[in-house]
Amino acid sequence: MDRPTRLRRGAAAGVCLALAIAAPATRGQDVRFVRSQLTWFDRAGRKLGVVGRMADYGNLELSPDGRRIAVGVLTDARRGTRDIWVVDAATGAHTAFTSDPADENWAIWSPDGSALIFNSGRDGGLDLYRAPAAAVDPRPGEPLLVDSDAKWPVSWSSDGRSILYVIGGREGGNHIRVLPLQRDRRPLPYRQGSDSENWAALSPDGKWVAYSSTESGQPEVYVAPFAATGAGSKQRVSHGGGLQARWRRDGGELYYVSSDRQLMAADVRPGGGAALMIGEPHALFELQFPYWQYHAFDAAADGQRFLVNVLVTLPGTASAAH
Repeated sequence: MDRPTRLRRGAAAGVCLALAIAAPATRGQDVRFVRSQLTWFDRAGRKLGVVGRMADYGNLELSPDGRRIAVGVLTDARRGTRDIWVVDAATGAHTAFTSDPADENWAIWSPDGSALIFNSGRDGGLDLYRAPAAAVDPRPGEPLLVDSDAKWPVSWSSDGRSILYVIGGREGGNHIRVLPLQRDRRPLPYRQGSDSENWAALSPDGKWVAYSSTESGQPEVYVAPFAATGAGSKQRVSHGGGLQARWRRDGGELYYVSSDRQLMAADVRPGGGAALMIGEPHALFELQFPYWQYHAFDAAADGQRFLVNVLVTLPGTASAAH
């Protein structure tokens, strides 16, 4: 498949432009941008404070120490492209980690917070690059994986040896891949199948993967062993829809977004043998976010606070969304 075709597929899967044409123009307002705000909440959904200024935020990732946020920001509405910003979680000050005309919409932190792996369309596709988190080059990074697939990095193992990423399937749907960061960096499939699989997250101990699959007819959250190729039985966590799974930093709780926008939580503890005991999910509070295709939240290390990309206004509207 040629590179122009790859870019179209990557852009369509990575950036939602439907909202940009959904509302009429309002005098004095740029109708092409969503406005959202990075906001902290407690477990009861009480607002604790905001971080930084409003922007058209997409995917967000807290650094391992919780002090920084890597977030995709729409910077060119005409082209529908994003850059990666690194935002100070305490002061709200931001640094443009990338400032390239190409699309960069997704980034993950290394376990020690010193580096980021992100995707970029700079070479015509949507490929994977790695750079120090303090990089100041507008086109930072060494290429990690350049091939014919559109790619989104989603999870970095705690030992630093591999990442999980998602590709856009040629017949539709998404699939999870494992990229070893040592030796020849040859990608491996994870739980290869015909169902669409997405939102993969490695557990803090590196033994499990939480992910979404459409095998039941709609996306649901499952947990399966991480044996590089996903061998072994899986456990279903959600019922009635589930996306965007994330682990608490100690692995003792699992979070996800339900189909009705509830932030869900489930207790996790070791079971007998090579199994996990996963409790019944329960709702914490309702989320209001602009995009289904990006992570709308992340959890503080202790699971007592949640950073949410809160929708403020839709394009062409002057009032806040509720």
